[in-house]
Amino acid sequence: MLHPLPETVIEALDTIVKSATGSRPVDCANLRKEKDYWIVSVGTNAGDKLIVKISSSKEVPSFEEAKAKHDLIRQISGIPMAEMIAADDSQSQVLFRYSVQTRLSGEEWFTRRGRLDDGDRERALANLGDVVARLHQPLLPGFGTFAENRGQDCLAGLKDHARRIIREQNHAAWFTELLDRKADLWTGTIMPAITHDDLHGFNVLFHPDRPVEVSGILDFDKAWSGPAESDLARMELWRGMSSPYFLAAYRNRIPEMAGYDERRPFYQLLWCLEFAQSTPDHLKTTNALLSMLGLQPMGAFG
Repeated sequence: MLHPLPETVIEALDTIVKSATGSRPVDCANLRKEKDYWIVSVGTNAGDKLIVKISSSKEVPSFEEAKAKHDLIRQISGIPMAEMIAADDSQSQVLFRYSVQTRLSGEEWFTRRGRLDDGDRERALANLGDVVARLHQPLLPGFGTFAENRGQDCLAGLKDHARRIIREQNHAAWFTELLDRKADLWTGTIMPAITHDDLHGFNVLFHPDRPVEVSGILDFDKAWSGPAESDLARMELWRGMSSPYFLAAYRNRIPEMAGYDERRPFYQLLWCLEFAQSTPDHLKTTNALLSMLGLQPMGAFG
C-alpha cells in the first residue's frame, strides 16, 4: 500500500499543474514511490487526466531530455502515446524537477489478455504486432542514446547500452567481451531505429471499449536508438507478449533480417543481466540462454 503524498509534493503539484494546464488539481493518487521520486495520477477541475512524475533527486534522469525524446518518437512513429505537456529540470518554480503528460485510457495487457477468448487474444496480439512494427519503422541517424547520438555502429552502440543498463560492472564487462567475440553477427545491414527496451504487458494499454485494439504504449524512459529487433527478442522471451499472429503482423511491415535467430539469445541474455535476480525462474531462464550460447551456467547473481 502506497503512503499518502507528502504535503510538500501536494503543494508543488498545485503549482505544476496550474502552470502546465491552467487548471487546478482536485484528485491526486500516488501510483509509485521511490526515494525522492513519485508518479502521481492527477485529475483537474477542468476534467484533465494527467500523469505527473516529480522528484527532488538529481539521480533521476532529466525530465526535459525525456520529453524531447518522447515528443520525437510520438511525431515520427504515429503510434498511440500520451502527450507530454511539460517538463522542467530547473527547480525554479518549485523545489522539484517534473514532467506532466496526459493519462491514457485503457487496460494493461496483462489484465486484458486474461479476459479474452483465444480468438480475440490472437487478434489483440496481431494488433500489438502491427503497432510495435510501426514504432520500429522510422530509421534514426545512428546507434546510441537520443541525447548523445554519436553515429556509432550497431555493435558499439549495443555495448555502450549494455554498460548503461547492467548494474554489476563485472557482468557488463563479461557481456561486452562476449559481444566482441561474436562481432560478425552485428556487421551488415542492421539499421538504428526506435528501441523501446521495456515493452512488457504493463506498458501496453488496450482500448476500454474495443477489446483487441491497442490504445497506448507507455513509458519511453529507457528508449534508445538501437537494433529494434532487440525489442522483439525480449517480447518473444516474456510470457504472453508474442505469438505467431503477433509475429505475422509485425513481419508484414518489417521482414526478418538475416542472422536474427543467432542474435536473439544475446538480446535476451542482456535482459537477464539487466534484471539480475537470483530467483529460481530468472536463473532458469538465464541458464537456458547460456546453454544455448554454449556457455557455463551460473549459480547465482552477485
